[in-house]
Amino acid sequence: MTAAQLRQWREQLKLTQGDAANKLGCSRRALQNWESGTQDIPSYIAMAASAVSMNLPPYGSKLP
Repeated sequence: MTAAQLRQWREQLKLTQGDAANKLGCSRRALQNWESGTQDIPSYIAMAASAVSMNLPPYGSKLP
């Protein structure tokens, strides 16, 4: 996942950086760094973004 793809993902879901960070389980500052390209995006963040897009429950939650 690239910085542009991460930002596009967040904007398509109409999430603020704070809301997106909360859903991904990271800090807003980390998300800012990834979106700006300052730091590489970890693969687990790309996987978490995919899970959020599919409306999967957080890890450890019971499925309905």
